[in-house]
Amino acid sequence: MDLKQQVKNYTMTIRNTRPPATIKDQDKSEWAHHRALQVLANDGDVPYEATLRNVVHDGARQPKLPPRQTQKHPGYIRNESGGFFTS
Repeated sequence: MDLKQQVKNYTMTIRNTRPPATIKDQDKSEWAHHRALQVLANDGDVPYEATLRNVVHDGARQPKLPPRQTQKHPGYIRNESGGFFTS
């Protein structure tokens, strides 16, 4: 299997396993936004406002976890150059 097919398979797997984001409000459709960017990529004359898309959504779907404190093994000691070595 070539790399391009693997990327397609990965992309479709991710797209089909994640629930779609709920969009509450948008100022232009995804198709219109994509089309404006495509014309811009093909050296077309597109106004800057046409390339922007404002979307209101619920935000992140996963709860934000508090940062974890990383613990080093008790045998590790920081040396003078900033690295670790075992004692």
